[in-house]
Parts: sequence; C-alpha cells; structure tokens
Amino acid sequence: MPASSQHRVVLNRAAFDALTLAHADGLFELAKSVVDGATVPDATPLGLGLIQGGGVLAFVGRKRVGIYSKTGASVKKPRAAKLSDGITVIGGYGFPARFVETGTVHMAAEPFLTPALMAKAPDAGLYIKAAVIRHGLVSANRAARGDVFGASRAKR
Repeated sequence: MPASSQHRVVLNRAAFDALTLAHADGLFELAKSVVDGATVPDATPLGLGLIQGGGVLAFVGRKRVGIYSKTGASVKKPRAAKLSDGITVIGGYGFPARFVETGTVHMAAEPFLTPALMAKAPDAGLYIKAAVIRHGLVSANRAARGDVFGASRAKR
C-alpha cells in the first residue's frame, strides 16, 4: 500500500491538465537528476552523512504533485518558499548544506549543487520533451521526427 503522501499526490494530479503536468514532471525529473548528480563534500567539521539527504518537491499551483528524497525521509516545503499559480519545483539539500555551498566567514565555499545544476541546465528541454512523450501527449514517431509541439499539424 502506498504511503499516504504518495496517495495524496495522485489525487492532486487529477485536477490539472495533462500539458501542465507534463511540464511539471519534466522539471521534477531535471531537479532529481541535479540532486542525484551533485557530489556532496563530506569532510570535517560536518562529519559523515550530515548533508547527504537531498530532496525535490514539485507543485502546480498550491498542490504538491511530486516528492523525492535520496534517503527516503520526509521532504517538507521550506517556509521561505512562496508558491505561485504556475509550476514550482524546489530541489536541494538540508540546512547545513547552505553553509557548505556558499561558505561562511570561517570557511570557504565548496559549491556542489550549483555546478550540478549548471551541467544539467542545457538539457532542461530534453527532460520536458521526455515527459510530454511519457504522458502520451505526442507519439514516439512524431517525437523521433522532432515534431513534439505540433509544427507539422500547424502547417496543414
């Protein structure tokens, strides 16, 4: 039986149109690949595993439509995160990771999430394209021709 949070995600997804969900899913998969691809520094004084728990949340409007955690732990929306009427995807690591990423007055920055994001950013369109195909909004044959957004249909 799925966890209650997963069941809620399925129920919330039914309220949105397929194209919006495909875009949200594509951005969610992109954020997951960034979090999974980040090489987290694990040295003193932080100790083993303190910032290993990355996670991703996806919202359409104010409804959560996706949740992911590297460790399987619960992922909560940061209090400072403001949700819009569109698609919001939040990905990253817990509290101490901020100090490692940006540094402090006592230690130099060791960015690990920003380089992972910059490496994946050029491929963002491919993640969305794959989600559109996965949702069945365009056929695989049409996608193979590169006609994901219906350009050939518009010419007729």
